[in-house]
Amino acid sequence: MREYQFQSPFFRRLGYAVWLVLLVMAMVYYKERAFFMDAGFQLFNMINEGAIQVYHYRFVTALPQILPFFLLEMGAPLWALGLGFSVAYLLFYLLVYHLLVRYLNNDLLGWVLLFLFTLISLDTFYHMQSEFYLGLSLLLLVFGIVLRFPELGQKWIWAALLPLLVTVGFSHKLSLVFFLFLWLFLGISNKVLWHRRYLLLLGVFLAVAAFKSIYFTNWYEAAKQVDFQNYWEQYFPNFQTIPANLVFLNRCFHYYYMLPILLALVSIFYIVKKRWLKLALVWSFFLGFLLLYNISDPEAPYRFYSEVTYLPLSIFVATPFWFDVAGGWDKKGPAKTGGYLGIFLISLMALRLAAIAANHRTFGRQYTWIEKKLEQPAGNRFLLKKENVPMDTVLMEWGATFTALHLSSLHGAKHAKTLLILPDFKQYEKELESDSYFLSPFKAIPVEKLNKKYFDLGKGKYQDID
Repeated sequence: MREYQFQSPFFRRLGYAVWLVLLVMAMVYYKERAFFMDAGFQLFNMINEGAIQVYHYRFVTALPQILPFFLLEMGAPLWALGLGFSVAYLLFYLLVYHLLVRYLNNDLLGWVLLFLFTLISLDTFYHMQSEFYLGLSLLLLVFGIVLRFPELGQKWIWAALLPLLVTVGFSHKLSLVFFLFLWLFLGISNKVLWHRRYLLLLGVFLAVAAFKSIYFTNWYEAAKQVDFQNYWEQYFPNFQTIPANLVFLNRCFHYYYMLPILLALVSIFYIVKKRWLKLALVWSFFLGFLLLYNISDPEAPYRFYSEVTYLPLSIFVATPFWFDVAGGWDKKGPAKTGGYLGIFLISLMALRLAAIAANHRTFGRQYTWIEKKLEQPAGNRFLLKKENVPMDTVLMEWGATFTALHLSSLHGAKHAKTLLILPDFKQYEKELESDSYFLSPFKAIPVEKLNKKYFDLGKGKYQDID
């Protein structure tokens, strides 16, 4: 058996089976995924601009858009574009898994990737559009290459690593935290990595992260930095009073229960084995990253939004679990079933996949509410004040505009309808006097600039509803 492979092929096959189930779910629930929030916004812009969408210099997001863009160029109907958009993300992660377990001989990192998208995933399966996840997937691929060729002595290895490191570095600023964790953890675990080229790997990524931060920080990230600084000053040094701390604990109890369970299991293992350095590493990164996010979003009011950043916490527990705790488990019990570890994984994956599938109701409720609001006797443009909206159903109001447009347009371009939800509509006083605009939460778009093959709103004025 290779160092990072299990003796039984059962685990690789089980991994492929889990990805297949997720892929089927991505097809069944494509509307909940492709029409929700950022994904719905990006799909709308792709259709109207006829181009792959990249924001905040996070160009990794272009990769899963290749499939829906190809379908757009082929003139596919809206449902096919949505289906392609939903499926493309799963195909991307499946490809990374395949490269890890098939060509880099690393079942362990393959399962770290699987745990990233299943261990605590609930809303994130549906709130699918995040460059952060794409970058973290490629980061695991980086370390898969490093562990497969630990000497890092051949030029072709660096030719593969450099573009990956740049892509990961530009995917999200917080990717630096996970690079440092994996670099330290795997360095501690493998003496063969104790050489200057492994230090060079660290230096290259730090340089990429610094270059990105200095020269490619846009207005969005700058605003986030200002918010973080303000909240830091507000709560320092009493960070224990941040409301998000209790919010996170509550969500761990109700939704993310596998995270503290696995963290406890890893901690007990390290305490028994007296591996204090790794114990300190896991806890310092886990709590440090959690504090980092809770300061930036101290109320954490939106579960689906905060889960985007909570999800990567899985890497801090999945990596030590697979590389240390689970080692040798597949040697116990019947080999053909993968032993006790196989039984554990089958049960865990069944539990998590069922929870993810059942959570489609959260997004289905929103879609049902939007569709009912669109059932007006006349017109196809509607205004609704936020104070009259059940936010526990709608979740976040700005995405409803694009969700409504996509859902209505599934019945045909001329059936397109739109719903604008804002606290007030003062910013659009001039445009509301006209009958020639589509109003998004961000800007007014003349109807002639909409792609009429998909969204044929025609002329018409907005009308208030309640």
